[in-house]
Amino acid sequence: MGDLHGCFNEALDLLAKCGVTSSDRVIFIGDIVDRGPDVAKCVDLAMKHECVLGNHEDRHLSYVRDKQVPQSGSHFETHKQLRPEHYEYFKSLPLKIALPEHNLVVVHAGLLPWRPLAAQDPYHLLHAQMVRPYDDEMKPSTKTKWPSKVKDETGWTFWANLWYGPERVVFGHTTLSKPLLTDNLAGVDGGCCHGRELWALDVDAWKITSVKARKQHDVGRGTQPKTYLIYDDIHTW
Repeated sequence: MGDLHGCFNEALDLLAKCGVTSSDRVIFIGDIVDRGPDVAKCVDLAMKHECVLGNHEDRHLSYVRDKQVPQSGSHFETHKQLRPEHYEYFKSLPLKIALPEHNLVVVHAGLLPWRPLAAQDPYHLLHAQMVRPYDDEMKPSTKTKWPSKVKDETGWTFWANLWYGPERVVFGHTTLSKPLLTDNLAGVDGGCCHGRELWALDVDAWKITSVKARKQHDVGRGTQPKTYLIYDDIHTW
């Protein structure tokens, strides 16, 4: 299931629409906190199933490590809801979950396409978006940037454009205008907290199920929701 970001009611809607039972395996893609209203409920729900670490959970762990308290915005609202057991849960979360029976791996954000899975850096598993295969010295690049940062730069592309396996990858983090579903990729962040949709992938059927957001939540930076990226014309999609 894609990034919850505090959208607990939509998560219940989607679990019900998928017909999930106690015998089914449910994996959340990370970023279950911030932006939406029901952060603690979302964490409690994830604790009943499985989840990979998202960059937002990692950020809240960094607040604890640095003995800081976020002062405003959705991070502050999340801080007010989180309990000590939630932080311990975040510490326990893996960066990836492998499903070898499906030749599949679940990560939060993405990968550097020219590195094998075992050699991936945690930073890219949590943050990867736009990548460039080589830096200015024609060495393998380790940079990743937000899409808004590369509009006028050449040589950058979304990491998924360059991923050809051998593993199939399921990821969230980047809001998509429609589900990305190819032979070796599934992008499942439908931007629910932005008033869009929440998506879940049935791995056996390789099919996306969706529900509409009940409300637009992420309006903290202005009157419009913060939508990181809407893709419609990436060449491999």
